[in-house]
Amino acid sequence: MKKILIPIGALLISGLSQAQLTTTENYVYSKTYLDYNSSGQPTKSAETVQYFDGLGRAKQVVNVKASPTGKDVVTHIEYDGFGRQVKDYLPVPQQGTQNGGIYTSPL
Repeated sequence: MKKILIPIGALLISGLSQAQLTTTENYVYSKTYLDYNSSGQPTKSAETVQYFDGLGRAKQVVNVKASPTGKDVVTHIEYDGFGRQVKDYLPVPQQGTQNGGIYTSPL
């Protein structure tokens, strides 16, 4: 029994430590279909990715390929040290598209 528990325990502990070391962002991806063709297949869609910080506050909203030229449009939100929203920027078109990836300097 110990021969089985020790390797399984080692795998679980190593998996937990790796999960804590990753630098991923919390996000919600939504896709809205806007138009369908005659056979029922979607032809137009709007994609949005909302990024959140560790406390569940929105920090960035990325509209994928939402500008007329097919570039991402990013809305950035800033908070102060007390967690109050101090700045809410207007949507800013970016230089290109990252297909929903977070922008480190969207302004």
